[in-house]
Amino acid sequence: MNTAPATISQSIERFKIYLLENDKSLNTIKSYSQDLNYFFKWVHQRYEPPHLISILTSTDLKDYERQLKSDSTIAPSTINRRLISLMKWSEFLVTIGSTNINLATNIKIKKVQRQNNIRWLTRKEVGKLLHAIELTKQQNYKKGLLHQTIVYLAVNLGLRVHEMCNARISDVDLRRSIIKVNGKGDKHRIIPLTENTKEAIVNWLRERNQESEYLLVSSKNNHISTRAIQHIFKKYSSQLGIEITPHSLRHTYCKQLAQHGVDIQSIAELAGHSSVDTTRIYVTPSIQELQSALKKTEF
Repeated sequence: MNTAPATISQSIERFKIYLLENDKSLNTIKSYSQDLNYFFKWVHQRYEPPHLISILTSTDLKDYERQLKSDSTIAPSTINRRLISLMKWSEFLVTIGSTNINLATNIKIKKVQRQNNIRWLTRKEVGKLLHAIELTKQQNYKKGLLHQTIVYLAVNLGLRVHEMCNARISDVDLRRSIIKVNGKGDKHRIIPLTENTKEAIVNWLRERNQESEYLLVSSKNNHISTRAIQHIFKKYSSQLGIEITPHSLRHTYCKQLAQHGVDIQSIAELAGHSSVDTTRIYVTPSIQELQSALKKTEF
């Protein structure tokens, strides 16, 4: 490895490269970078340049922790995320030899009661979306079929937006009614096709005329982009007055499975979760469900 960086800003840049080399997602890298930049601004107010790593002590990081926790304008989850980013960066500094000790050893994550703020759609809301897509099909059949297939892949199969974009025709086995998914962290899983989803895929493949190995194509490209799919949902959200995203439909898929008695381990496998702790949120009452319960029980 090259000479360890001497300044805080250099080490943050090196940390980003390290995360990329270890296959962390771009969103994760962006999040760590933003969190560490907050810390760097705090250091800038505390010390005059140059901001060498050697000026930092565990006391500095503890003081930064106290300031974060005393700021009532920052959500506890945000505070914890910034502290975790700092802890990961501190571990990295030891790894590359910039420090001899982990400066974040004494930092403690703020205890927060976990609440379910995830937004999923009701069956009525999904029905409104599918109705709007039927109207699109009347105006432009091919376009409507594409939109219908995308919605079914998200709400009936729980595919992430990048999983939909990367799905190939060869991944779909219509005879066995399954689809192979290359998921997050290059983890593969197999999902059963529902009848409506299978029918939508068959109709879509029959209607589209582009030559492409990918299942979903747009009028302009032989490989639909995540941005294009997000734009489609943005238009329907505006049209219906309902916040609809590919991820909210994926949440709806998981919630529907939980409500119909599918065990948590099976939901985790179908959704491609690396841990059932991620899946547990779907068997935890949401804020809306708690509010509904209170309306029924209040005096």
